[in-house]
Amino acid sequence: MKRNLRKLWIVTPDQLPAIIRRCPKCGKKTEFINSGKFRVNANGRLIDVWMIYQCGQCKTSWNMAIWERRSAGRLEKEEYEGFFKNDPDLAAKYGNDRDLFARNKAEAAASKAEYHVTTVDTAFPCGEDHAMEIEVRIPPGFDLRADIFLMQQLSVSRSRIKKWCEDGLILSGGQVLSPKGKIKDGMLLQVKKEAFRPEREEEFKMIQYHMV
Repeated sequence: MKRNLRKLWIVTPDQLPAIIRRCPKCGKKTEFINSGKFRVNANGRLIDVWMIYQCGQCKTSWNMAIWERRSAGRLEKEEYEGFFKNDPDLAAKYGNDRDLFARNKAEAAASKAEYHVTTVDTAFPCGEDHAMEIEVRIPPGFDLRADIFLMQQLSVSRSRIKKWCEDGLILSGGQVLSPKGKIKDGMLLQVKKEAFRPEREEEFKMIQYHMV
């Protein structure tokens, strides 16, 4: 029997999260907007890297430290070059790192969680018991609740997702998925065939259509 192929969902935030810190010019805590750009200072074999933010009210710049006095040789070549090119993937990686915010005495502003998902077909067949399998790639620190995410991606009701989870029909790496859990980078979601009984064949076809 022919098996469906695993999908890859690449989640990309539409906007990097702002941070909250005291603006010296405004004299109060304000939101600082991520510019998506880096400042790099290479001094001999040592390198300093900052991510550039701007106050949303007065445009005052603030640099969030990513690396300070770090040996350039300890950085991977691709990442090292990416800082100079203002690579958007690096901006998403460090612009969603809550631990990095804490080290810089900044806090993340409430995220609007606006994002888009790119679907990529893979060459890997789904397991025999699975109607579909999806590997998720998502920037670290970008929090999405599992049931809401799947509701939007599969175009079914949130209650349906919750029921599937309760019935053990949605797995994450072989374990039953918690609908209240968070979507994590590298997570493999597996939906069992029982979720799509013969009477739901048309529904499954519609879900497959929306995933294209």
